[in-house]
Amino acid sequence: MATLALSQVPYASDPALYPTVGKKDLDRNDFMKLFVTQLQYQDPTKPMDTYQMSTQLAQFSSMDATLKMKDSMDQLLEFQTSQNNLSLMGLLDRSIEARGNEMSVDAGAVTPTGFDLSGHCETCVVDIKDPGGHVVRRIDLGNLDPGRHEIGWDGKNDAGDPVGDGAYTYTVRANDSRGQSVPFDAYINGKVTGLAFADGATVLTVDHSVSIGADKVVTVQ
Repeated sequence: MATLALSQVPYASDPALYPTVGKKDLDRNDFMKLFVTQLQYQDPTKPMDTYQMSTQLAQFSSMDATLKMKDSMDQLLEFQTSQNNLSLMGLLDRSIEARGNEMSVDAGAVTPTGFDLSGHCETCVVDIKDPGGHVVRRIDLGNLDPGRHEIGWDGKNDAGDPVGDGAYTYTVRANDSRGQSVPFDAYINGKVTGLAFADGATVLTVDHSVSIGADKVVTVQ
């Protein structure tokens, strides 16, 4: 009789093809089935110790209470999430200020955008990029004092042609007299035109194009 090598046995070389049996986590029903089965098949001449039975019942009671508490907490969390989402609906058509280096071009109009400089800078150059990351406009703001500064982009590229509507981003290169970078905080102003809820997070659409997290909102007007 011929002998099969291990590699010739079906599925032996690919354990992933074996079907999964059972499950990893046990719930209250599984625990009770194990307990009842243990009582059913115990040796009549050696019944389960009373102390051991009481301990297992106490464990089951504790587990059941914990699972019920978890269910209650999950329901409370779902309720709070729905309430928060409902309250955020009030942001629709409201003007906001939020953290972020995004801007929108909508029908040729540019979302007011700027940044707060933490210190004086000798040079400041702003690069505005399209959704593909390509620089469409470079603006030289020159020498700036600490504080807030508007970018003042007119929605045109370096050639003077209007860019298409959509979401754009910008980067700021601000350097002091020693050539060191000056820290800054970017912000965006605009009107909330949409909301989306996904995975417990809320995403706002500003001026029809820019998407930002609700946690970035600083003020609501």
